[in-house]
Amino acid sequence: MSTAAVAKWEYKNDFFSITIHESDHRPGSYIFSSGLSLPRFNPIIYGRTGICSNAAFKGLQQLRADVSYFALQQGIVTKNANIPFDLTGGHGHGWYQESSLLIEDATPEAIQEILEFSARDLVQTVLNACYTDIILPAGSLDPEAMQRFLESVGIANFREMAPPPIVKPKAA
Repeated sequence: MSTAAVAKWEYKNDFFSITIHESDHRPGSYIFSSGLSLPRFNPIIYGRTGICSNAAFKGLQQLRADVSYFALQQGIVTKNANIPFDLTGGHGHGWYQESSLLIEDATPEAIQEILEFSARDLVQTVLNACYTDIILPAGSLDPEAMQRFLESVGIANFREMAPPPIVKPKAA
């Protein structure tokens, strides 16, 4: 019995994780999975968006659509993968994972481009929701450099710096 190595591309740091690996069930296709740590993004987003609106959570949801559009522009089809994939193992509590995408008939070079696009798109989407003046540095950032960048834009005492909560007026 012989086993073939499955190709895998990863972009992981303490803030988020994006993984693309060859599908076991569909030769020539790949599974795109993404997740992020809501607590790690809190120093960046806390108090910057409306009630019940989390820019990191929304950014991860938007990433699926952005990846699909990016792939489509290259003539690559994506679909809902309907395959459970756990990115949270070892990360602890507070990780949110979006459902996986199936990327069909893509080259390894296209998969690498999708991975690089995904990391930048996710972070810039979150930043766009919270700040008007912060953009990612130009060029490719490896996962460690991206983590340092995200740590640099976070506010250490973010809970104290957030705007006050909306107070319901008291009846006279």
